[in-house]
Amino acid sequence: DACQSVPHMPVDFHALDVDFAVFSGHKMLGPTGIGALYGRKELLEALPPFLTGGSMVEIVTMDKTTFAMPPARFEAGTQPVAQAVGMGVAADYLMNIGMDRVEEHEAALTARALEGMAKIPGVRVLGPTDAGDRLGIVSFDVDGVHPHDVGQVLDSKGIAIRVGHHCAQPVHAHFGVHASSRASFGPYNTAEEVDVFLEVLSGVRSFFGLKD
Repeated sequence: DACQSVPHMPVDFHALDVDFAVFSGHKMLGPTGIGALYGRKELLEALPPFLTGGSMVEIVTMDKTTFAMPPARFEAGTQPVAQAVGMGVAADYLMNIGMDRVEEHEAALTARALEGMAKIPGVRVLGPTDAGDRLGIVSFDVDGVHPHDVGQVLDSKGIAIRVGHHCAQPVHAHFGVHASSRASFGPYNTAEEVDVFLEVLSGVRSFFGLKD
């Protein structure tokens, strides 16, 4: 699952020697409803199709069907052309910036956020607190405040984060929380925006009448 790595750093699937890899369009500044599957040629050729329809067959008779070679085999019917074009443009945009530069920029923002969050009473970062062990994403818990409420306070100041289970309820059970808040940084974010996030976050508990 490369959804949280491909948009943030250089990734070489050949060097990683993986059989399969997937990533989504919307997490790399592209449209929703589309993603990409990378697979070894011989493995893709051995897999049966999971959908049937136009353009994924070669010969169809009353007795048998011969499927097209990948990737056409897995692209039945009308494709999401607009989304595909949008995802391609998003990929070009990131590549033109340079993924090394994207990684360096987001690493600096992540380190700035972690340093600031460590100074805010009642805020606990979930997972590694060393900036070298994470990139672009910081999940956290605010003691005594539900993540939905944390998100509302930040939203009222123009700061968008994600709150909830993040498709990972067992991980939340591991950390002993029902849900969490998650701040994400991209190439479009600035150090000044991180500082605003930290300033607003530092006032969340007092907003709800909680004392440090």
